[in-house]
Amino acid sequence: THITKYIASMAATGETQPAKHQEVGHKSLLQSDALYQYILETSVYPREPQPMKELREVTAKHPNLMTTSADEGQFLNLLLKLINAKNTMEIGVYTGYSLLSTALALPEDGKILALDINRENYEIGLPIIEKAGVAHKIDFREGPALPLLDQMVDD
Repeated sequence: THITKYIASMAATGETQPAKHQEVGHKSLLQSDALYQYILETSVYPREPQPMKELREVTAKHPNLMTTSADEGQFLNLLLKLINAKNTMEIGVYTGYSLLSTALALPEDGKILALDINRENYEIGLPIIEKAGVAHKIDFREGPALPLLDQMVDD
């Protein structure tokens, strides 16, 4: 099969580099990094929208790496479309990879309340989010989530 050939070719070349998914902070449930890499390269990355790919690559270069993996982003996007989500909330935005995935899944009038204690990281991904044409869906608020949510309830 293709998977067996892929794993065999990695073993034959003596590949010792960590799989790309480990480089972006993701620990797969799969036992084989080679198998997971095969799935990414043959199924996930080819279906990834260009803005998502661009943001994933920018985020991978950030020193404080903590992001949603490409397969998780696509799964989230699918779930949001299946339930016809219109309003969502994201607590912990980082550079906005899952935020972008969510924004792409929502209808044009959809809204996301995005809360994070660090606007600096969000601004790394913001130009890509704007280029994707979905920034108008995002209401970003900086600060600890609980006080922000409490304030919203009080208002």
